[in-house]
Amino acid sequence: MYFCLYLFFLLVLLFGHQSQSQHKIKNNDYALFSNCNEWTHDYAMGGPSWDMFERLRDNPVFRGYKGREWPVNGFLFLDPVSKDWYLYIGLYREFYGDFKDSSTTRASICIIYKSSDKGNSWQRIGDLFPKDMTYFDDSLKYVSAPDVMVTYSGGKYHMVFDWGAKDFDWEHAYRGGLGYAEAENPAGPWTVAGKPIKVDSQFLHHPLLGRYWRMYAGMIIKRKKDWVLLYMMDTQPPRSWALAASTSSRPEGPYGDTKILRHVEVKTYYPPLLEYFPAFIHDGYVYLPATSVSINRNYQYVSRVKIEDVMTPSKYQVFNAGSFWHPEDVENEYWGIWGQTFSAFIDNRNDSTYLMFPSKDKKDYGTINIAKASWNHLYRKRGFNFGASEGNSFSFIKKGINVSEINMKFKLEGTMHLIWDFHSPIDILNGWGEFSLSQNSPNYKEIIINKSGWKIKVYDGNKDNVQVIDSGIFHNWNDNENSLDLKGDNGRHSLFINGIKCWEGELQNNPGVVGIELDPHSYLFDNRFIISGEKVPCYVTYGFYRALVNAGNQDSDWNFKKKDSLFQYGRGAVAKKDSSFAKWQFYGKRFNIFSPKGPLYGTINIYLDGKLLKNISLRSYRLRKSSIIFQSAAISPGKHAVYIESLDGLLPVDCIKVEL
Repeated sequence: MYFCLYLFFLLVLLFGHQSQSQHKIKNNDYALFSNCNEWTHDYAMGGPSWDMFERLRDNPVFRGYKGREWPVNGFLFLDPVSKDWYLYIGLYREFYGDFKDSSTTRASICIIYKSSDKGNSWQRIGDLFPKDMTYFDDSLKYVSAPDVMVTYSGGKYHMVFDWGAKDFDWEHAYRGGLGYAEAENPAGPWTVAGKPIKVDSQFLHHPLLGRYWRMYAGMIIKRKKDWVLLYMMDTQPPRSWALAASTSSRPEGPYGDTKILRHVEVKTYYPPLLEYFPAFIHDGYVYLPATSVSINRNYQYVSRVKIEDVMTPSKYQVFNAGSFWHPEDVENEYWGIWGQTFSAFIDNRNDSTYLMFPSKDKKDYGTINIAKASWNHLYRKRGFNFGASEGNSFSFIKKGINVSEINMKFKLEGTMHLIWDFHSPIDILNGWGEFSLSQNSPNYKEIIINKSGWKIKVYDGNKDNVQVIDSGIFHNWNDNENSLDLKGDNGRHSLFINGIKCWEGELQNNPGVVGIELDPHSYLFDNRFIISGEKVPCYVTYGFYRALVNAGNQDSDWNFKKKDSLFQYGRGAVAKKDSSFAKWQFYGKRFNIFSPKGPLYGTINIYLDGKLLKNISLRSYRLRKSSIIFQSAAISPGKHAVYIESLDGLLPVDCIKVEL
């Protein structure tokens, strides 16, 4: 009997230990979709994606050519009557060049493609509008009409399109707006309404929010009792984008006043640099995909709202922020998603999401491509893709870890940096989201890996003092899958790649965050990312430039400071005028704001998620080096926005230190 009891307790201990071990591995494997939100997903730096989109064969459907280099926008339409697919492809000149100096080349146009076999083959129908047509009653001819959206209602096809006058150029971008057309067939012919439904010059001298006046990328939605016209608005020069809307009782208008629905000039969390177009409808919701126009184009943001609530900003929900899409290492996707964003429809007959996405190839010619996935199974349970297109990418796990082991299994094209003990300030180099982790006071350890070899480097906070610990070449690199195992114990570390010990030595522990950086045009598929170690208190610092871009600021409104000892890391900005503002956005549970003080600086308000926290004076009789001006109490862990505005005097912007 005693032996049986002993055996019973032994089995309990054995299986209990196995259960705990399995639980620990599961919770610490950051390649699992259940840990998706443990990673950062950032408008400039990107983030991993677990999406399962597969490309259709024979991509690209269309490629640009000389004179029409950039087909970088489009709309994918499932005809509810015939079940055929239609592609409306906007053709631009390279760099969105205008046509005012050309007497032989037409302005930007839209062409139509049709597929009757679910995208397996395509037939070119022709131009959307005839070359010599008169668009409106005032005989405005040869206008551009590249971007369209089509919907079906009441036995007719309804289209909105953006247009620009023949003499349109970016110095006179107000010579355009939105138009409406209808047809009996998705291929046309299309009858254009006699007057534009929106004209940019309406807001030229009285811009909305003091900055928005150009309207483009129209989308049309049928509600129970009216029609909603959604469209993009932007600033000139481009730095911030807004989603706006108007309503009408008829699809052709007239449409009422413009209401801005989504924009960065709010005191709450909202990613910057987002450009929407086009929307799609499914199961009573309007889905609005957007792509960050940062240099890397690897952040996709999808919001949704019930059709009847589309005019109510507070009703919008985040459907996916950063893990909906991934680029692949193929020549026709060399630039990632380029243009505005993807166009999609849901086919309930086979539970499929079909998606058109624009990109560019290595020759800088635009490409139009198709992909699909199951709508009800968009994400794989294990394994993420992480890509970098024109710029580098970086994502980190949102906690401090005293690493004892990192175990990876991965496929890699290009160059990857496995980073740990990270404490560097994070900022961007310009308004388009370009960044470098080693640009300013770098403080981290990294293993750099590509098919040629590996290298271990240590940064100690001084960018001019980088230690190369060791390096080597590979003799057993596998193009399909490789493994990496980094082990550390009281400062003693060892590195194994594909089971072979590459290095062993001493590295001083400095626990921080763990992350992955990719060089431009690098692509990672990671199937295992197990981290062992204790969670430790950790802070991440975000710089001034992110605060400016997050709030939609123009560079011309600020004086930039470089190698200025008044600022924490030698870099900052000071507004040129009173009544300026900036906004940091982050994940965390506590924060400190740093700022210099001086005779030209004034009083500021500090807001957290739209609520006023404190009023602080930054005025001093002499210039004082940046220090903590505000320490927050504990806040709920999650996404937050800290907004600062000057009430009088100039606004200096330095950095914010966030506890994860």
